[in-house]
Amino acid sequence: MFAGARTDQIKGGRGKEAMRSRALFVAAVSCGIAAVDAFTPGLVINKGFRPGTTPPKLARSSSSLLRVNMGRKPIIGGNWKCNPANPAELPALIGNLTPCAETLDKCDVYVCPSNLHVGMVYGKFPEGIMVTPQNCNFKGCGAYTGEMAVDQMVGMGIKCCLIGHSERRGEFGLPTPKESNELMATKLAYILEKGLTAIFCIGEPLPVRQKGIAAVLAECVNQLRDIVPILKSLKDKSRVVIAYEPVWAIGTGVTASPEQAQETHKAIRDWIAKNVDQKTADEIRIQYGGSANAANAPELSAMPDIDGFLVGGASLKPEFADIVKAMVVARGSKNAVSGTSSSSSSTSKVKNASPDDFATYMAKRQAAADGRAWSPNGSTNGKTCRKPVF
Repeated sequence: MFAGARTDQIKGGRGKEAMRSRALFVAAVSCGIAAVDAFTPGLVINKGFRPGTTPPKLARSSSSLLRVNMGRKPIIGGNWKCNPANPAELPALIGNLTPCAETLDKCDVYVCPSNLHVGMVYGKFPEGIMVTPQNCNFKGCGAYTGEMAVDQMVGMGIKCCLIGHSERRGEFGLPTPKESNELMATKLAYILEKGLTAIFCIGEPLPVRQKGIAAVLAECVNQLRDIVPILKSLKDKSRVVIAYEPVWAIGTGVTASPEQAQETHKAIRDWIAKNVDQKTADEIRIQYGGSANAANAPELSAMPDIDGFLVGGASLKPEFADIVKAMVVARGSKNAVSGTSSSSSSTSKVKNASPDDFATYMAKRQAAADGRAWSPNGSTNGKTCRKPVF
């Protein structure tokens, strides 16, 4: 599990103190978590670190994983976006989510139909699956042509609303103003005031990702800063779900590596701990949204700071239920990993890459995940292995 880690490496003195340290180490390793000696602050046993030394900051907060990670209930959402074209397809899409009802005690599930279809489907899912509109206005009912009010959602029994998706933050490609961070904060306050849960989307484009984790965090912080007062005053932290979406991965079929996703999620959680409070950092759920599917869900689900997924294209397919199952299995097996120094090596591969280099790197990784060989001309054992398009 952790190469080279042995119980006799723990410095705990003799007698009862040593026995208690050893017992804690065994319990932690059985959960797949870096072992921390509670009686020797800063002592972490994990792959790549000598016993008794303080590891880099990225690994240090793993001491809270045993206490916190299993306490956050996973949440997975399906974003249908502006689909389907024919309402006759809705019953099949609803049927894709029906198996998820069996695990709602272990994983929250929501679905975001298009605005035109919300009224057609919101009463047709198994009880507990939350129909979640893809947007709302900033204030109640009235002279707001083309908008949806949270007051109307309350009247329909809707319990959740999504805001801030990258496609509304300027990714449509239309000559219209993007929704500002100030507007997002106003909408969030409105949603919470009316008693709903909010899915709050953030993320970074490709040029930012290429600059490394510091630039990615800065971009995410820019989108979170205006909601800090709201998070500080919120008693039930589970009512705000952060959906982190690497914009360069949305709809491309390419996802961030588990290490990249974990590194970013952890950086966001650490920033929240410092700028909001530790309780919020421990309890708020952070989803990953970037071409999540049934194939990559098991590995991503094992990351300790990934609390679920916001699923796009795969939410229109039967495999959505498999994604939910993967998360339930990962959390149920208590086999989350600490996600430490390996993430830095993944980031270094793309930190200074050109768009073509980055696409090549991601194409190689995707081919490896599919069990295929890769070559520069795109051929793989007679099959085409296309570079992702950003």
